[in-house]
This record gives sequence, C-alpha cells and structure tokens, in this order.
Amino acid sequence: MYYANDRKLPLDQGFKLDEISYPANWLRLASSDAKEAVGIEWRADPSLKFKNKKFYYNRVENGEVVSTPKDLDMLKRKMVNDANRTAHQMLSGSDWMVIRQQEAGVGLLPQWGDYRTAVRTEANRQCDHIDASPNIDSLETLKPNWPENPDAVAERERLEAEEEAFRLEREEND
Repeated sequence: MYYANDRKLPLDQGFKLDEISYPANWLRLASSDAKEAVGIEWRADPSLKFKNKKFYYNRVENGEVVSTPKDLDMLKRKMVNDANRTAHQMLSGSDWMVIRQQEAGVGLLPQWGDYRTAVRTEANRQCDHIDASPNIDSLETLKPNWPENPDAVAERERLEAEEEAFRLEREEND
C-alpha cells in the first residue's frame, strides 16, 4: 500500500497531495523516484491476526483486529448440541443392526458394538469438557477424536494392503 504523510493512497483512485491533484493511474505509472520526490512511500500491508471465528467476533478498526468473545453459555450450548448431533449421525448408520439384533436375534458384530460404544464415549467426553470449561480458552482446547466406523477401517486396511502388495511386487521386478 502506498502512503503519504501516514495517509493510505489506494491504487486506481485519484488523490490530492499538497494541493496538487494526481490522476487515478499516477501511482501505477510514476517511477519510484517520482513517488519518493513527492513524499510517497510503499509499506507492506500489516499481517492481520484474527482469533478463531468460532469463538470470537472479529472486525478491523484502523488497520487493527478487534476481537470480541462470543457469549460463553451460548457457545457451550452450541458445542454440546454439535457433539450430540455428530454422535447421532454416526450412530444412525448402524441403528438397523441393533434393531435387527433385538427383533431377530441376529448378533451384532463386535467391531460395530465397540464402534457404537466409542462414539457415545467420545460424545460424553466432549460434553463433559464443554460443561467444565470456565472460559473460551478452555473451550478452544477441545479437539474431537471421533472413531472410524468398521466399514471405513476395513476399506482403509484393504487399500493399504493393496499398496503394500504393489510396492513389494515393484521391488521384486526392479
């Protein structure tokens, strides 16, 4: 950004400096020496550091970031709702297995039972952390650690095994 006497001079806009009017394209066309001769200097824009928008309202005033914390109770309610909604979504894909087990006596595969327990445990861990948080800084430290569902685990392991087999085959052929 160009400045003259601590006043920003935006590109492609005419401006007046020391009672002299300059056209909109002057900053683009003038040499560095010409700009320096009339007291215009280039300064890099300051790097603005915004706080996490999940927890703060951020605005820029006079080139500086002003961050205002959001209401703690409102944040807590939203975060608890989000954790419970995520758990519900993760469990809903395997609810039919539990219903089938109850209605038809068909056993639930152990890895699905473990997964469902891990989802509930993670949701409870997050809710406990949120409820016990005395301030926003504490809320910001919460890092979700949701489990991977058994179908996704099996697919990932299958792909890794294929990659490994391909790598071994390539090494043998080299």
